[in-house]
Amino acid sequence: MIVFLLASFFILLALGVPVAMSLGLASMGGILFLDGGNMVSVGQRVFEGMNSFALLAIPLFTFAGFTMSKGGISSRLMNFCYLLVGRFTGGLAHVNVLSSMVFAGISGSAVADTAGVSGMVMPEMVRKGYSKKLTVAVTSVSSTIGIVIPPSIPMVVIAGILSISTGKLFLGGIIPGILLGIGQMVVSYFLAKKEGVPKEEGKFDIWAILKSSWSSMPALIMPFIIIGTIITGIVSPTEAGAIAVVYGLVAGGLIYKELKWVDIKYCFVETARTSGKIFIVIGAAKLFTVMLTTAGFDKWLTKTMLGFSTNPTVILIMILLIFFVVTMFMESIATLTLFMPVIYPIAIAVGIDPVVLSVLITIVIGIGLVTPPVGMCIYVACDLMNMRVGQVMKTMVPYLLVSLLVIVLLITFPQLILWPGSFL
Repeated sequence: MIVFLLASFFILLALGVPVAMSLGLASMGGILFLDGGNMVSVGQRVFEGMNSFALLAIPLFTFAGFTMSKGGISSRLMNFCYLLVGRFTGGLAHVNVLSSMVFAGISGSAVADTAGVSGMVMPEMVRKGYSKKLTVAVTSVSSTIGIVIPPSIPMVVIAGILSISTGKLFLGGIIPGILLGIGQMVVSYFLAKKEGVPKEEGKFDIWAILKSSWSSMPALIMPFIIIGTIITGIVSPTEAGAIAVVYGLVAGGLIYKELKWVDIKYCFVETARTSGKIFIVIGAAKLFTVMLTTAGFDKWLTKTMLGFSTNPTVILIMILLIFFVVTMFMESIATLTLFMPVIYPIAIAVGIDPVVLSVLITIVIGIGLVTPPVGMCIYVACDLMNMRVGQVMKTMVPYLLVSLLVIVLLITFPQLILWPGSFL
């Protein structure tokens, strides 16, 4: 039965059937096989997967990200980042990374960052002498910081699935996100130097930075408002998402006066489209997970992994390898919804901290977003530059090695993840 469910799902996926439909059809095939066609529970299981208060944060943070992008905040963020790091070798690449780190505190979506903030700096990078390969590589890989630095949509999904503290997950992603950003800037420096990209003109100007920080203040303080209200217990993560929506509308519409009614309509439509896709996948994955559990997949996986080793570090590495391989072929939200309920009990059984596990899995998912065949971020960036993914992968390798180095560092020193959450 397990073989039938997994084989039918991956065959449908290989045939080009959307992930949600592949999960649903494979599940219904399993129901026909097991229960003789008892489809009564299908709708109920799908609804159960989507029926979570924590998951309401997904459309809220998505909408807030769109309003920030359309409300003139993105361009001001990039100008502020340029004044900070633009004068160094590889300046625009550093701006790309730093703007992604700041925007990560607004949207929580890697793909939104690729198409939004980072996508805005790409034409300027090419005009200033950066190769298209480096431009696409740094744009796509820097946007994955968006799901590590809070707020993070995958972390919201994980917290909803496992019923653990979203606030601790958010705090756990801060230091890893900063480490990823620093590592990517170091790689960008050497790659830009190798390509002979000229340094930007100008020098450090504290008054220009202060002036830019004042105009960018609504965007710069937004992450602190979101995380601060969650940490102090004033609001839940979902309620913080609602605050982010109101804040984005006020900042873009009243402060900067660049957010028009047509932009708000666009934000609603894109939020509905993006969130709808995510929720359909979550619901279908819930149904598929129930079928796998009924077939005994969780018991088989537990027996196999614990039979190989009971060492927490070894088990953690095995879990991360599973997520790395699966996210190369499968959409990240579906992967989380499908595997987290199965993996979580194994991790807890050997003493792996759930926050450490969740943050590391989020970073691995980020790697999956920039590796084919289902790397959405790299596909979006390549599409913006009219390039093929194969042309970029060689330049992407140093950035991926940095991500792996950060993962090794975090496995060795898990307190880098746990320390910020100790204040809750």
